Amino acid sequence: MTSVLQFPNARLYIHNLLALGHVTGAEAIARGAHEFGVISEASLSNPELISAVNDCDCCAAAHCILLDYFKDHGDGNGGEAVENSWNTVLKRLYTYRVNAGSSANAGSSANDVKDNSNCRQICSNLAPVIFDLLLQEVRRYS
Repeated sequence: MTSVLQFPNARLYIHNLLALGHVTGAEAIARGAHEFGVISEASLSNPELISAVNDCDCCAAAHCILLDYFKDHGDGNGGEAVENSWNTVLKRLYTYRVNAGSSANAGSSANDVKDNSNCRQICSNLAPVIFDLLLQEVRRYS
């Protein structure tokens, strides 16, 4: 499975939020999801999403956004679609990190993202990529 990024404008939006220095990677993903129409403004007050943002856990924020998206746009197989979608995001993120080389993998092993255990440490660096992968899954199921 290759990990091709498809949303350069979305990644640039996340980069810009991060460059301003007033948001975490998780908060940038949440704001981007609202800005790009994936979730409503009311969804930004979801306690699980707020917790992920407060912990600066980009993967948890992305997972919460997918759950919220499928809750509103599901086809009856919401749980299965969410899990398939989330597993695809994690696999593509793992592939991206392996293919990106040492700069994307600094300080962590390749299994850390696959196991979701080290995502917090690399959150800001990978937030634009995680958001791109999230948008790919939203597009795939819309």
